[in-house]
Amino acid sequence: MSEHTSAHSAEHEDEDDQELVPASGGSLAGRGHRPVRYRPSTGYLPWLLTMCDRELARHMTRLLAELDLTEAQYGVLQALVHLRRASSATLARSVSVTPQAMVGLVAALERKGYITREFGRGAGRVIDAEVTARGKEAYEAAKRRVRALDRSLRRSYTDEEFDQLVGLLERLPGVLGRLDDQRGSRRRGVDD
Repeated sequence: MSEHTSAHSAEHEDEDDQELVPASGGSLAGRGHRPVRYRPSTGYLPWLLTMCDRELARHMTRLLAELDLTEAQYGVLQALVHLRRASSATLARSVSVTPQAMVGLVAALERKGYITREFGRGAGRVIDAEVTARGKEAYEAAKRRVRALDRSLRRSYTDEEFDQLVGLLERLPGVLGRLDDQRGSRRRGVDD
């Protein structure tokens, strides 16, 4: 099917239509799950990325739960180990959560004895956090598990496929950011 024909067909499909077709390149079925044969007729890439994210989150949750960590808490520990000290705002940006969500993450890690917090002097509510020895132990154990998962995923692809996959995924946030910028420019043009 030519690009033009494909684009023309896509223009005339009902946005809510869905087809059941075999997913090419394998299924999204995890261990003990039936093969997935559902593929939306529109929005397939966002759907596919969401399904991959959910499957990966399921694996990460299982791996980290045994260490009494969530994926977000692991992310905070990882950021703090590398940054040594950081404010809650810096940590929120590092792990892509809201500052409000970071308050709960930092409090939970402090209760577990994985980090200590120090309230900054001066105006504002700056809180610096630092990883404790116990937190470093938890982080190292979690890192070993995540590294093992990474190695397992890597073995599923050739080196060329893996490099291509990583390269494409690394570009995706920039692509989505440009779409937001374009959308904002169009809105400003309408409002002006």
